[in-house]
Amino acid sequence: MCLFRDPRGGIRLRRPERRVSRQPSHPGHEHALRRKLKYFFMSPCDKYHAKGRKPFKLALQLLKIIIVTVQLVLFGLSNQMVEAFKEENTDSFKHLFLRDYFTSLSLSLSVFLSVCQYLALPQKSVGRYAYVRGSALNDSALYLCQRYYRKGTINPVNDTFDIDPHVVIGGSSLSVFLSLLRLINVTIQFQLKAINIQTIINNEIPDCYTFSITVHADFTAH
Repeated sequence: MCLFRDPRGGIRLRRPERRVSRQPSHPGHEHALRRKLKYFFMSPCDKYHAKGRKPFKLALQLLKIIIVTVQLVLFGLSNQMVEAFKEENTDSFKHLFLRDYFTSLSLSLSVFLSVCQYLALPQKSVGRYAYVRGSALNDSALYLCQRYYRKGTINPVNDTFDIDPHVVIGGSSLSVFLSLLRLINVTIQFQLKAINIQTIINNEIPDCYTFSITVHADFTAH
């Protein structure tokens, strides 16, 4: 601020005028900025044609996609072989150890059939299986259990019945098999070991499996 004397008398303050200098624009700077923006939004092919530089980043991304795809395919094939092996063995076990039954005699035969097939498994099965000793509840290879009512009689002629609701668990011997009237369920449990050598086709280490098999006949509905 400046002080000056007024001709009419007195002193006044005068603010200095601000001078704004405008710098002339540089056409080259604007052109370079446009080129950078244009190059930034170019596709990898356009960038290659513009500067002649190879798209290493694009090649790296494509390589990652190929590696991940190959890993997924190999995992899918391996998982498919595992599921196929499990399904094939499940079907084999059903044909070996299960049998339709509608009478008490056929029920007894089905239980005996399951046990006999288990004992003759190395001679009858196409695949190679091994018994697992001490895998059952009674520390043996095979577990057979019957659950039944202690007493029970039904006489439809007189519309009478006499059933003791106390449940007895036992009868693991095959020589003792109760009548269907008192029987609640029969359970046979055992384990088998197997090796899947189909993975050798894909240069993989063979997988070892332990199958826990339970044959359960439930008669609670009767």
